[in-house]
Amino acid sequence: MNARSQLVFLYGPPAVGKLTVAEELAQRRSFRVLHNHVTIDAVVTVLPFGTEAFWGAVGRLRRDLVAAAAREGIDLVYTYVFAPGDEPHVDAIAAAYEEAGGTVTFVQLVAPIDELLRRVGNASRSAHGKITEPEPLQRLLSEHDVFTSIPGRESLTIDLGVMSAAEAAELIVGRLDV
Repeated sequence: MNARSQLVFLYGPPAVGKLTVAEELAQRRSFRVLHNHVTIDAVVTVLPFGTEAFWGAVGRLRRDLVAAAAREGIDLVYTYVFAPGDEPHVDAIAAAYEEAGGTVTFVQLVAPIDELLRRVGNASRSAHGKITEPEPLQRLLSEHDVFTSIPGRESLTIDLGVMSAAEAAELIVGRLDV
């Protein structure tokens, strides 16, 4: 295992640009991307979306994939929509890299709500089964605090309302090189 393997834990609200930034980062470094919808898409083919069994399977699949990548020394960008109560999942994901001798960098992406509502209709979102209409996004934003930072974890916060995904990736690379 490469003792210097890195996990970039990229989190923020839906439509903020997590996948776009992750892909930009992967172009600059040898990172692989574990996009949160990959696991959702895999599990929804077997279990009903939103059920306890569904979310349990999604969480186990994510943890298993991250742990395997950490053991193999693979640098990884992990995208996630964090809300209070998700701390045990965050801890399990980070622990996989930390226990394997790797490092974890937390990056929070934010943007104004009106920008999220504008982006939610982008055609690229439907290919991944993401929210594509303003109303469901507004409902999710009103029901969950997806703008909060992960408690107890130092995060680089990037406002994608004023910065491009490419600029954000450069900022993250700069943080990784410190």
